[in-house]
Amino acid sequence: MVRMSTQTFRTYSVPLLIASTSLLASVALYALWPDWRGQNEPLHSAMEALGALAAIAMARVLYQRGETEDGTKFQALALGFLGMGLLEAFHAVAPMGNGFILLRGLSSLIGGLGFVAACLPEADRRWVAPKAVFWSLTLASIAFGLFALLVPANLPEMMRNGEFSPAAVAPKSMACLLFFAAATRFFVAFQRTGKSEDYLFGCLALLFGLAELMFTYSRIWDSVWWFWHLTLLTAYLWVLGYLSRDYLQSISSLRTALADTRRAEEALRQSERQLRGVLEERERIARDLHDGIIQSIYSIGLGLNQCRRLIGEQSQAAVGKLTEAMNDLNVVIRDVRNYIIGLEPQVANPQQLENSLASMVRMMGSDDGPGFSLKVDPQAATILNSEQALHMLYIAREAMSNSVRHSHAKAGMVSVEMHDGVVRLQVKDDGLGFDPAALPQGQGLRNIAARAAKIGARCEIVSAPGQPTAVILEIPVETKHATA
Repeated sequence: MVRMSTQTFRTYSVPLLIASTSLLASVALYALWPDWRGQNEPLHSAMEALGALAAIAMARVLYQRGETEDGTKFQALALGFLGMGLLEAFHAVAPMGNGFILLRGLSSLIGGLGFVAACLPEADRRWVAPKAVFWSLTLASIAFGLFALLVPANLPEMMRNGEFSPAAVAPKSMACLLFFAAATRFFVAFQRTGKSEDYLFGCLALLFGLAELMFTYSRIWDSVWWFWHLTLLTAYLWVLGYLSRDYLQSISSLRTALADTRRAEEALRQSERQLRGVLEERERIARDLHDGIIQSIYSIGLGLNQCRRLIGEQSQAAVGKLTEAMNDLNVVIRDVRNYIIGLEPQVANPQQLENSLASMVRMMGSDDGPGFSLKVDPQAATILNSEQALHMLYIAREAMSNSVRHSHAKAGMVSVEMHDGVVRLQVKDDGLGFDPAALPQGQGLRNIAARAAKIGARCEIVSAPGQPTAVILEIPVETKHATA
């Protein structure tokens, strides 16, 4: 119970201090300087114009906020601030007279109605949500403001014998009651929900209500009249402070969000680069395994199959074949070990290129497949760098493997020579041929295309059903490449 009392005291201490200070100050001014008059229309117009701009800005912010949170509560307040701001703007430029006073009274009344509407249950204020209501109030306020400026003679009498008439006091008194009622409801809502907006609008409604109360016993240009204008301006400055704080918080949030977005984008780009590197490395390893080790194992398998047939008939030849297979397996084991530790095969010189091609021709040869012949132009082999030679070896091996498995050829040829300013590799057989356009592109053909693109070469497969097949790789001699 003590805790609840403390919370209640904290909730109402500031509003009570505002109310008591304002009322005591107005009473003191009335008692000390009852006959003082300070007519200053430019200052008055500036104060009213500042208040009008603050109210219109507040209306815009609240209406936009009402479209995203708290339903129609903020939209009802927006309508109140909108009516206050527009009519007060006309009041600021109106000449002294009936229109001058009536515009101020109606401005307060519309503001009070907006504050009270914001305190109603949600079901009772749904009418404020449509934009048509917002624009209707805008047009009506502008139309009445123009009417009050242009035909003030048709307005009710606002001053009588130097005093405010009942027609002037009535809307201000009604506005006073509405603001006080709204302030009470906002403070009660703050106690229940703890939302800072409820406390803010409760304090604003209290200030607006106090200003209207002081109007009822003031005279135009007297000290109390100026004091209630000062109270009203304080409320509007509070509105400007709220808008400034909200704006600065939005800017800060946007900057934080932008910085977080930039960090996230950089992290995403870094992850993308890493992933691309991993995928490229994985693709390279898969390509090298397919074109190198897998093809070598396949060739060894062909040799072992030949040994099986030779064992009973030509045991000496079978032993030779087995010896070759063992040597080839040792090469494969070496290559696998190099892949595991991250070393790629290298072709260091033209002689190594020719020896590697000769080894492939020998490995691919079998009784069931074509017998390949080899022709290497030393000049062409000398021009190639290590990377070009390595990719050429893999492409030649893939082409020979496809010929062995699919062509039913009797003979084939592998050649490396100069041709029209390029180094040309040609793997040709006399098999059944095929239609390259109709053939689905498997892993081997994709690897051939990728390797050719890697070294800036042109690769072409020339074949037709019933015709010989040739895989042609042309490497421009002027192309320079970094080591892969």
